[in-house]
Amino acid sequence: MVRRTVALTLLLLASASRTLAQSPPDPQLDAALAKMGAYIAAYGEKASLIVAIEKYTQSVMFEGAPAPSRPRQLVAEFAIVRAGAGWIGFRDVVEVDGRTLSDRRDRLTKLFTDRSSDSSEITRIANESARFNAGPISRNFNVPTTALFFFQPASLERFAFTRKGVKKIDGVTTWEIAFRETRSPTLVMTRSGHDVPMDGTLWVVPVDGTVVRTRIRMKNFADTMASPVQAAPPMGTPLNPSSNAGGRVAPRTDPSLSWTPIDSSAETEVTYRRHPDIGIWLPATMEELYVGPITLTVSPTAGRASTRATYTEFKQFGTDVKINVPK
Repeated sequence: MVRRTVALTLLLLASASRTLAQSPPDPQLDAALAKMGAYIAAYGEKASLIVAIEKYTQSVMFEGAPAPSRPRQLVAEFAIVRAGAGWIGFRDVVEVDGRTLSDRRDRLTKLFTDRSSDSSEITRIANESARFNAGPISRNFNVPTTALFFFQPASLERFAFTRKGVKKIDGVTTWEIAFRETRSPTLVMTRSGHDVPMDGTLWVVPVDGTVVRTRIRMKNFADTMASPVQAAPPMGTPLNPSSNAGGRVAPRTDPSLSWTPIDSSAETEVTYRRHPDIGIWLPATMEELYVGPITLTVSPTAGRASTRATYTEFKQFGTDVKINVPK
């Protein structure tokens, strides 16, 4: 099975000189958003290193098929660690469909507690783990904390926010806040450089900015390369936009090749739960839906990948190590 060449380019910008769409002023909402930005910026400082076990099921359905293909079952270690001036999440797959991969257990912990660590080995691990993803969309951005990166304080002005109502989640009162991206270039772009504005919903505790749930939607973010061979290009790990480096996922491409947009969509919802022993709200579940073309033999057909991940066995490690990010 060969997947269509599709990928995201995450353009993580601190600012852009564009005019925001005007919306009615809501001082209470502005105050809650400011608290949310501060909460996200400080998220990684609450613990220098946290590692959890991720159990990740990915099911793929093809157009015309009577039933989904056999689900792929992944077990991984997921880590939240300081990187540069901010923080970032990483996945290291340790088991695929019941098959244990050699020398993988505790690899992230050992790596992140080594003072000589840099981003090159981390990038290699992230891309190595991404190759186990099933479905029509080639991706290495599907970690549960990705959505938080978009709402760092420097990026809030890129979005228009609307307060939709109040919702209790696990007994906690949150504001349901709709958002849509209004600036160009957008944070997410196709490889050919076209904007992909995001929209979705955030569930935020207004008194302190705690993020309890996130939902992000994107459409038509994929393009395909006019080439006889369709294979996902190498991609780098998205860098933390709160760091000095900023960054993007930049696949290596041949400028002589053309790019054609293809119908695609993605929706990701992550729910957080407070862990009293650690004192931090950490990912509890992640559910995703990816839709796009996939090549089974010769011609492409529509494919849908639905996933569910759970996060357990959180461990906190005391370390002052920070992962270096390239300038």
